Amino acid sequence: MSGARAHGADDEGFTLVEVVVSILVLAMISLALLPLLIQGIKQSAQTAAIASAVQLANSQIDLARAQAPTCTGVLATPTVAVSSSATYRGVPLVVQKTFGTCPSPAPTTSTPGTIAFTATVTRSDTGQTLARLDTKIFVTGG
Repeated sequence: MSGARAHGADDEGFTLVEVVVSILVLAMISLALLPLLIQGIKQSAQTAAIASAVQLANSQIDLARAQAPTCTGVLATPTVAVSSSATYRGVPLVVQKTFGTCPSPAPTTSTPGTIAFTATVTRSDTGQTLARLDTKIFVTGG
């Protein structure tokens, strides 16, 4: 055989040492990437909780805008009920509403005004504020 090497029984496939080394290299790479994976999962859960909180705050603002367009009607806005389905993966959420003062002189249909309104959603277990939405609600009566 000119230039060609004879194949012996020991030249075929991977050796046990090569297999073990490749497994160890893959294991080290996996361990190096594990913290990144864990952080990504935590960040995803936090983002989903914030999205739920923003949705609840928007619901509270929609409820306030649906009231009679008077100072009394807006101030009587009920708080959005937070059911267990409104919590995200067991994160207990609490909705709080805050009103500004009614404009002075009292608004009328010919001279309307606005009331400042804030909807805040916090975690009841940690007290962390997840969403806070500020708006003004149009009123045409006292």
